[in-house]
Amino acid sequence: MTESVPSILAVGAHTGDAEVSMGAVIARHARAGGRATICHLTLGEGGHPSKPPEVYGPQRQEETKASARILGCDVVWFPFADIGFAGGPECLRMLVELIRKVKPDVVLSHWPGSLHSGHNHAGDVTLHAVEVAGFRNPAFEGEPHRVKAVYCPENWEDPFHFVPALYLDVSDVIDVWEKSCLEHELFQGAPFFPYLQYYKGAMSAHGARVRCRYAVGLAVPPVYAPRKVEILPF
Repeated sequence: MTESVPSILAVGAHTGDAEVSMGAVIARHARAGGRATICHLTLGEGGHPSKPPEVYGPQRQEETKASARILGCDVVWFPFADIGFAGGPECLRMLVELIRKVKPDVVLSHWPGSLHSGHNHAGDVTLHAVEVAGFRNPAFEGEPHRVKAVYCPENWEDPFHFVPALYLDVSDVIDVWEKSCLEHELFQGAPFFPYLQYYKGAMSAHGARVRCRYAVGLAVPPVYAPRKVEILPF
């Protein structure tokens, strides 16, 4: 790994969330020599209009493994059910121990202002896990690990009070991101939402704002906004 490129843990509520909203960030860092891991808190197996969870769940596992190969990252998923997901103590424990195991410099999370309850719970448990992972506690396995930064990439279902704090130029990996997304049936033309049109359009608009072709907008959760610096960054 290139030491100057931070390692990333990207946490999504359902399979596909991390790939579509965080995938371009992951691809950019992987191309620069960084290490990244995607963690799906659920498979999103309850979201297909006709396939039952016992069929759609295994399909989603194969889709996310294919996406991860394209993005150049590792992927894990937790055993929690999609419908009714609400975080909880066991999810917190697993996430704390994953953070201690992979030791990311940066965590990518859902923005804590979503119209989707699963995204809200995912964002809450992720921010809680980042906090807990840094302190000694016999309830959790592994050595404490302090995450250096938490960012929330734009997600169309997490819009409330979302204001980007920075923009990451992903122009050189936009094709990698799109290819990884197309491994998912959901992003091949879902009738209820044009995912790739939205995200590629948003990245194009952000890119225009910062004078590049495509950029991802990332917000910083208020609790992680303060940080100590020796001199003002520019």
